[in-house]
Amino acid sequence: MKQPFFIFDVESIGLHGDAFAVGGGIYVDGRPHKEFLFATNPNMAAGTDEDRAWVMQNVQPIRSTHGSLAKFSDAFWNEWVNAKKKYPGIVMAAECGWPVEARFLSKCIDDAPLERRWNGPYPLHEIATYMLAAGMDPMLTYKRVKGEKPAHHPLHDSRQSARLLFTAIKRIESKTP
Repeated sequence: MKQPFFIFDVESIGLHGDAFAVGGGIYVDGRPHKEFLFATNPNMAAGTDEDRAWVMQNVQPIRSTHGSLAKFSDAFWNEWVNAKKKYPGIVMAAECGWPVEARFLSKCIDDAPLERRWNGPYPLHEIATYMLAAGMDPMLTYKRVKGEKPAHHPLHDSRQSARLLFTAIKRIESKTP
């Protein structure tokens, strides 16, 4: 399948707190064409103390690329807009888009509603649904390969998501008459 996918992953303070890191890229037939990683100081992101403690224990520090939440989300949005220009027909996908990635996308649009309200991904494709359709259990923890470690790093997680997506697509296509 030559369909280009804009795959991304977000790290946030808990499932419903603010995002502080986003990574991903443009993937075609399982190969990255361009990747990105943006982060801001997680202390700037809202969330509960319990969720913040989990992040500090499970997410390795990611170098900050932007000094504010707004500039951080603007950088991501610019990647999406530029991907749509360069790859007409590109679709956005996240492994499990609700709640973290969906909340982040909503926040991006809330930051500039007049400019962005019609430019969001529609639909937001679920990699977990592709996996389910391919007979893969989307709730399993899959082995990571080179470039996908450690977990809870948005670029590494996006790479694994891309690999799982294209594995699922190939399985589905092989069953199609």
